[in-house]
Amino acid sequence: MKPTLILMFAITNMIAGCISTGSNPIADMPSWMGGLPAGAPPRPGTPAYDAWQAERAKEAARPKGKDAVR
Repeated sequence: MKPTLILMFAITNMIAGCISTGSNPIADMPSWMGGLPAGAPPRPGTPAYDAWQAERAKEAARPKGKDAVR
């Protein structure tokens, strides 16, 4: 019985080691290392992100369609 428990404990620990931590290592890389593409939005919480969101809100509020003035 003990060898079975030890084997189950070992397998469980190996499987648990493969579980993701929720972090995205690709997104954490600098762009020159192949991280985020050039057109990706800025990271949340930065002043650049706030300006980007304000620009998106302006574009969303702009009238669209045939009668819209650009």
